[in-house]
Amino acid sequence: MGKAPNMTEETANNDQNDIPVDKAAEYLAGWQRAQADYANLQREVTAQRIEMGKHATAEVVLSFLPVYDYFKRALAHTPPDAEQSPAIKNWFAGTAHIAQMFKMTLAQFGVEEIEVVGKPFDPHTMDAVKEEAREGIAAGTVAEEIEGGYKMGDKILKPAKVVVAGDATPSGGVAGPSPEEDTGRS
Repeated sequence: MGKAPNMTEETANNDQNDIPVDKAAEYLAGWQRAQADYANLQREVTAQRIEMGKHATAEVVLSFLPVYDYFKRALAHTPPDAEQSPAIKNWFAGTAHIAQMFKMTLAQFGVEEIEVVGKPFDPHTMDAVKEEAREGIAAGTVAEEIEGGYKMGDKILKPAKVVVAGDATPSGGVAGPSPEEDTGRS
């Protein structure tokens, strides 16, 4: 005749059987968390690498922008007799081609020139070098570009240096306080 199992023995056996199941669930949950953490880390590292690449590209491009500006300035100062001399005409045509290739290369890196002439002054994309009255141009409008401005995507690499049109006074200068207003005397 067999002995009936004692309630305490039966409970102890069930508890021992449940422990491995509980541990397995705990280990599984820990493993799943580790997998999720690793996937998040991979995404973060990839994003950081992309951002570092963009930053490095911007730094290199920024070092070439003055050279491109010098090409643009050289082309803006074409001598009046350039058409009469084939050698000078060819030199300017070659320089214009180099400047165009430079512009296309910058565009491949996502660099765009900021259009400023005739636009309202924007302190986020422009630095005002001077303000002067310009006939036919509204006050606060960019009258002249001194140096080009450039952006890469939404990031401003270099603000444009500009001359902003101001209000004209009867004396031909830029509007401002008169000497009486400045000293407070009437």
